[in-house]
Amino acid sequence: MRRFILLLFLITQYSVFAQVGIGTTAPHPDVMVDINGALRVREYVEGSENAAKDSIAVFDGRGVLESIPTRLLLANMDKSLVKAKLNSNFTIALLSNVIIKFDTEDFDIKDEFDPTTGYFTAEYEGIYRVSAQIKTSSLSAGDLGLAIYKTNVAGTVETKIAEENFINVSVPLGLSTLNVSPPTRAVSTLVQLQAGEKISFKVYSAVGLSLSGTSSGYDSFCTIEQVR
Repeated sequence: MRRFILLLFLITQYSVFAQVGIGTTAPHPDVMVDINGALRVREYVEGSENAAKDSIAVFDGRGVLESIPTRLLLANMDKSLVKAKLNSNFTIALLSNVIIKFDTEDFDIKDEFDPTTGYFTAEYEGIYRVSAQIKTSSLSAGDLGLAIYKTNVAGTVETKIAEENFINVSVPLGLSTLNVSPPTRAVSTLVQLQAGEKISFKVYSAVGLSLSGTSSGYDSFCTIEQVR
């Protein structure tokens, strides 16, 4: 400790042109002071909330302490971020309750969503914002619903965590009928997931129909975002 204090005194009081190594005889060429060991500061100034908004101190891969803008840290956080869509129509049979296989990904930062099965598998524990929308290519009178399900790590328990479900209604209009129900269903919620737990989206339909899919993906899609 005395050696450390003496070196700090020399650095602050005199012009130092050589590198200083503490606990090492080969200091890194990119820094003036190289400490091979833990660093403890007994007294320090508490930063304000505004300071955290501007920048933050981090260690890079070399162990060098640097200050970076907070926006860069947030942009590079290792969190889940998924958007998938139906690129083509998805056929639903009579009295079906099936997983929607959103077949095209706009992005999947950590490769956790599988378009072939329709399952998202969480890599890390956290809280996730999950949402989806479907649009039918045609309307028929009958029950239609969209739900979010969570499946445990073992794959043995499936739990419904959010749902929008109501009956499509048609009314007579002269020689034809008028569909008064919207062709869409949308659902959104927050859910806490353990690593390995899965999310899926299911549609229930009392009648046979098709979900509308387009290359732009504005009709039927899902999003998953890890918020913490």
